[in-house]
Amino acid sequence: MAIFTNQATLVYNGGSANSNIAVGEILEVLSADKTAVEGSYAPGELVTYVITIRNTGTAAFTGLTVTDDLGGGANAPLTYEAGTVLYFANGVLQATPTVTAGPPLVFTGITVPGNGDAVLVYQARANSFAAPGVDGTITNTVTITGGGLTAPVTATE
Repeated sequence: MAIFTNQATLVYNGGSANSNIAVGEILEVLSADKTAVEGSYAPGELVTYVITIRNTGTAAFTGLTVTDDLGGGANAPLTYEAGTVLYFANGVLQATPTVTAGPPLVFTGITVPGNGDAVLVYQARANSFAAPGVDGTITNTVTITGGGLTAPVTATE
């Protein structure tokens, strides 16, 4: 996060004095969480994901892009299940965002209201690249960009 300092110079009756130095930190107001609803998977099965984006600021973030790496690059272990996305803003179902199946999976046109949240719920299928063993895992990351963000916001599940 960005740290700033500020100091005032007071001028009076021909003299001047400097104030104390104030130090502050600019905190991001947008945060994200990603959760897999199911605790386990098997190759060929669907996994339901929930991405929650919270905005603690008063102004809405509009025109956001949410990118899910589906667990990797060209050989991603997950395949987006077409037509499964639901998009909510403050708990109210919204029109389906634009979806590019990828990989990576990309949702565009997301808005997060001021002092509110946006939630994306969707399913992906564990494909032939998913680790098949009992101890196999899929780790995937979602990245939120655009909408005036100074840096991407990420969440991993």
